Amino acid sequence: MRKVTKKSKRRLLIFGIISVIAIGYFFVTLVSYSYSYISLKSEEINLNNELISLQEKKEFLKNEIVKLNDPEYVIRYAKENYLYSEDGEYVLMLEDDAVNEVNQNNSNNIYYIIGTIVFLIIILILSRKKEKSK
Repeated sequence: MRKVTKKSKRRLLIFGIISVIAIGYFFVTLVSYSYSYISLKSEEINLNNELISLQEKKEFLKNEIVKLNDPEYVIRYAKENYLYSEDGEYVLMLEDDAVNEVNQNNSNNIYYIIGTIVFLIIILILSRKKEKSK
């Protein structure tokens, strides 16, 4: 059996501290890059959805321009949207049922799960190193 000197223990302690700091730094960097990636991906999805919505609105408005060139459509449009009525006509307002869409963002749960998994992996690695050193 080899005798371990104080110098070797000190060197091992310093190397261990530096290793733990480096692992901590890499872990924090990994988590922050993961968070940035996920938030940018979410923003990309939202912007793509907005782009699709704006393209649909553009097509609708192009069709509306074509329809507004028809005098009969203009009269009907004025009656429906601006309560325009001719002599002897009555305007009745009917309410439509409104449908609300709720979008929930559960991306925060993903960060907690990733952090927990990485934390458990580090604990398993450290516990196995302790078992091997005994």
